[in-house]
Amino acid sequence: MPKITEAELKKELGGELSRVYFRCCGEDFLVRTYAEKITAAAVGEERDMNFVKYTEAPSADELSDYLDSMPFLADFKCVLVEDLDFDAMPIAEQNAYLKLLENIPDTSVLIIAQLHLDPMLFDAKKGKAKPKKLLEAAAKNGSACEFKYLPAAKVSGLAIRRFERAGCSISEENAFFLAEECGFSLTALGCEIDKLTAYAQSREITREDIETLVPKRVDAGIYTLSDAIFAGEINRAYEILDELIIQGYEPHSVFTVLSGYITDLYRARLAVNAGKNYTQAAAAFNYPPNRSFIMRNAFGKASKLPLRYLADCVFVMYGTNKLLNSSKADGRLLIEKAIAEISRLQK
Repeated sequence: MPKITEAELKKELGGELSRVYFRCCGEDFLVRTYAEKITAAAVGEERDMNFVKYTEAPSADELSDYLDSMPFLADFKCVLVEDLDFDAMPIAEQNAYLKLLENIPDTSVLIIAQLHLDPMLFDAKKGKAKPKKLLEAAAKNGSACEFKYLPAAKVSGLAIRRFERAGCSISEENAFFLAEECGFSLTALGCEIDKLTAYAQSREITREDIETLVPKRVDAGIYTLSDAIFAGEINRAYEILDELIIQGYEPHSVFTVLSGYITDLYRARLAVNAGKNYTQAAAAFNYPPNRSFIMRNAFGKASKLPLRYLADCVFVMYGTNKLLNSSKADGRLLIEKAIAEISRLQK
């Protein structure tokens, strides 16, 4: 079965469920939203006995044991695995996972939600992205859907409707300005809309409200933060992180943007090594037109950083993401630890 569209996925949730769902990253809000919708369709209210969530990959044997067990007072057993790093597994375990995907019983549903891990690899020889084996297997045995960033106009429209539901209003021009300040991220946009509606209390949201309450794009602060990190200026990096937290950004949101930016730099460096320009790289990694500027900006900085170093930075961010999702440790402290680890890589 090929990858399906969001519209096709919505239709499927009202009918017969697939045994495997692979949700690809891009817009993480949509990945989380549809993971929840699939879970609700599979187990309804009977979650205690029929649903389990993994933020670290279980062994294929452990996963198989759960999927093979019978549901209790529900139609399905359901498992959600977030950020499954298939390529980091030993070959034997990879093969076990691929075999598992071919044999999921009719009474179980497996959801693989890639919130931060890119579902595509860059093939330097061919100069384009290539699917991972896991993505291909999921598409063959179930359904795979990639949630790309939404067009700017659609994000603005969603903002307008969300304000209306909260009893406020906003002009199209100001809705676009707010969406732009949030980097067209639905996760960041949702946080800022909640803040603005609480402040405005049933009146129209003005440009002045946005400029007063919404910090300048977190992306801008992250670029400054990353510059300090890559320059080895760890104390300045901590100060910038403090400023972002004081401005109201949650540590997880800061981390998401920072790890995304470092991943952009790594992709750009891969493309540079392959002799490709930023336009080719943006197309290869499926950047939507309104976000191709990200790859253009990344090219300038990535060309000055070694590929091995950037790969190590991505590895640090991956490990930090697992801790953020699976432990009760303070998110800010985990980001500080990641900054320190990246700083040590330069020595």
